[in-house]
Amino acid sequence: MNRLKLHTLLFLLLGILSLPLYAQQGSESATNHQLGLQYYRNKEYQKAAEVFEQLYNSNRSNAYYSYYLNSLIQIEAYDKAENLVKSQIRFDKFELSYYVDLGNLYSLTGNETKAKASYESAIGKLQPNQHQVIRLANAFMMNRLYAYAEACYFEGKKLMKGAYGFQMDLAQLYYYMRDYDKMIAQYLDLLRISDMYLNTVQARLQNAVYNDIDNSLTEKLKQALFEQVNKHPDVLVYSEMLVWLFIQDNDFEMAFIQAKALDMRLNENGQRLLSLARAAAENNDFDVAIQAYEYVIAKGKFLEYYFAARNELLEVMYKRIVLGIDNRYSDYVRMEESFITALHEMGPNLQTIDLLTNLAHLQAFYLGKTVEARFLLEDAITLKGLNPRQKGEIELELADIYLLDNDVWEATLAYARVEDDNKNNPVGSEAKFRKGRLAYFIGNFQWAQAQLDVLKASTSKLIANDAANLAFFIYENSGWDTVETALETYARADLLFYQSKDSLALLTIDSVIQNFSSHELIDDAWFLKARINQRLMRFTDALICYQYIAKNFYNDVLADNALFAMADIYEHQLKNNEKAMELYKQIMLDFADSIYRMEARTRFRRLRGDDLVN
Repeated sequence: MNRLKLHTLLFLLLGILSLPLYAQQGSESATNHQLGLQYYRNKEYQKAAEVFEQLYNSNRSNAYYSYYLNSLIQIEAYDKAENLVKSQIRFDKFELSYYVDLGNLYSLTGNETKAKASYESAIGKLQPNQHQVIRLANAFMMNRLYAYAEACYFEGKKLMKGAYGFQMDLAQLYYYMRDYDKMIAQYLDLLRISDMYLNTVQARLQNAVYNDIDNSLTEKLKQALFEQVNKHPDVLVYSEMLVWLFIQDNDFEMAFIQAKALDMRLNENGQRLLSLARAAAENNDFDVAIQAYEYVIAKGKFLEYYFAARNELLEVMYKRIVLGIDNRYSDYVRMEESFITALHEMGPNLQTIDLLTNLAHLQAFYLGKTVEARFLLEDAITLKGLNPRQKGEIELELADIYLLDNDVWEATLAYARVEDDNKNNPVGSEAKFRKGRLAYFIGNFQWAQAQLDVLKASTSKLIANDAANLAFFIYENSGWDTVETALETYARADLLFYQSKDSLALLTIDSVIQNFSSHELIDDAWFLKARINQRLMRFTDALICYQYIAKNFYNDVLADNALFAMADIYEHQLKNNEKAMELYKQIMLDFADSIYRMEARTRFRRLRGDDLVN
């Protein structure tokens, strides 16, 4: 065996023999590390210092160094701590954060002159290295030495000679310092260099705005953006930022102005305006949504977003009717004409199925054209390619119209058929709920309750809640009378209201109020009477009913509903913002658990003119 082979063999043998020793040492270090951590957490710093000193001497890892140094500081062994830091500086002269540790030590012992010298020495030793600059700045920031962190970034910027400007890092530093003007300036400077940072800057600013206590940041940002738009009109990212900020602030009118200007300047395809229209619609700013959709539609039907804008515009117009904003017969007729025109242009197909269903609902429930509505839906069911959910929703609408026409038997069969065909999806649950509601309408309360109780475990939270509420209402109000019960009369009035037979509904609910004044459901009767008057546009009568509930049933479940309905009438129908604000404020202050509290707060702040970013 030659000498080389023998040497190699001996080396391998020594390595194998030493493996248990290394494993033992590693295991011992891990045990000591856990022991040291336990002492440190228990604030037994003397014992912790002894353990971490041993670990540090065997392995100069940064973790051992930090725990050892902090333990020494806690037991006020400052001389030993100073020697430790200086030793670490000699060990790793490129890691400048150790100079911050040394400066902190001097500051703790009252030697601010030496502390300052140490901090400045660290900055003076910086190299044109981006990561080294950031690490040192972070060390300053962790110790709340923000002025030195700023100086560090400026020195790094100078050393990098334009290769890296540290704008993002400086902006974050100024955020910690609450110097919003400088923070905004850094972000906008970064965007001028490249718009590739747009999403990151928006995310950072959105977080900053959310945590802004006095709401001053939004106005500062808005002002800074306007200045930059005027100063650098060719930097379009600033206009993009303005659109984004106005949307965050729920100022969709100003967002529309900026977005339209950008679309025209860049000769875009309308996508920007379509997104804005959707955001405005989601926030119930229907006026701006309609303007934005109409702008996209006016670009011509050959652009890719034309039909989406056309469909969604009709949905917004229809939503205004459903919410009672457009509540005159002429509004319904105009809506019907718009639906029919769109269907003639786009044709009945899978993309216009919602439009078909909405038109049928409008014709049946608002215009009294149940025959036309049924023909429309029966044709829609024959469209090829309908999935089970779409077919079920059309059949549900048909069943509703049967009930509207008082064809209870046909409605029951239709609901049961939809339920049977859609056992494993929400459409089936909705059909079961409506079948239970129909039983309630006609006075079959026990059977209705049995159906509704099953739905309390529905996967659809909305259906489960509706079912639970109706089931509880039946349970709470059953058993008071034996012949002509108040609940039967109320349910009949409720059905008449559903069927848009408002005059009959009003007479029927009045009989409940007159004949069952001490019944448990009397507040519900007053509430239904208010809703009937509201739909008849008798807003003064509706307010009287809501006010009766608020005054006489203030501690019951319908009080906040009544107050919110009153506020809505004052705001949208009577245009009395002052009275509306008063009622929204009352909900905020007196009904902490109300489902309307957050919406009341938003509406109150909007009417007061607040920024609505938060």
